[in-house]
Amino acid sequence: HGKFLMKDRQLTTLDEAAIAREAAAFATEVGQFLSEREENTLSKLIAVGIDVERSESFEVQIKAVLDDPSQIENLLSHEYVDVIRAVHYRQYDSYFIFNDAEGSRVRYREDDGIDSTGNVASVRMRLTYTSATKERAFHDTILLSHSRFIAPASHPLRFYEEYFKASEERQLQKERRRWHIHYQGTLFYVNLDRVTEPALDDLYIEIKARTWSQKDAENKADMIREMMAIIGVESTDVVHQDYLDMAKNEITG
Repeated sequence: HGKFLMKDRQLTTLDEAAIAREAAAFATEVGQFLSEREENTLSKLIAVGIDVERSESFEVQIKAVLDDPSQIENLLSHEYVDVIRAVHYRQYDSYFIFNDAEGSRVRYREDDGIDSTGNVASVRMRLTYTSATKERAFHDTILLSHSRFIAPASHPLRFYEEYFKASEERQLQKERRRWHIHYQGTLFYVNLDRVTEPALDDLYIEIKARTWSQKDAENKADMIREMMAIIGVESTDVVHQDYLDMAKNEITG
């Protein structure tokens, strides 16, 4: 429009100082966003995930010491129980523990499927993101737990060790026999576990089921209590800690 765009090597149509201030402010915001993203465990997990199952999952579950492994037959042979599937796993868990507000944990699990001859027949690796807290307790023994993220582990363990740079890393190994059962028509998972590394003296039984509402959780918690009574497990046998914390106490104790 006939106006000079530059005079004495200064732009006359733009406020360079204001633009520089805005650019610096924007750069600060971007830097803060990237920093928060890198510090957020879940964001880092999503960033590295390929086939991500970004679905929140709630479970009602109970864990207890089982003095005699044959007790589980009381449940498996019960008239209200249909056994859908039985499997044997050897599980190698690596936990990445973070000192954040949520007590975030990422578990890298190698599941080795063991056949009837004791050989490894299948292998799968998965990542699971959880927090250390439990959502709610039913009957003082049955816990509602919350898993926020599950994905296949498409990289080797060393990659995740270097990628997450967790505050702490711990390992856990166990032998697990798992049964998928219908109890009164409702699906439950029954685990018979022996933690081998670090070694725990006791044998443990877990009963768990996914749940979608408070009413559903309460109903399944009642059924879990019934099944524990069928097995012959007393309330004094119930364990509230997870295996990771139990193993840590075993080492430090």
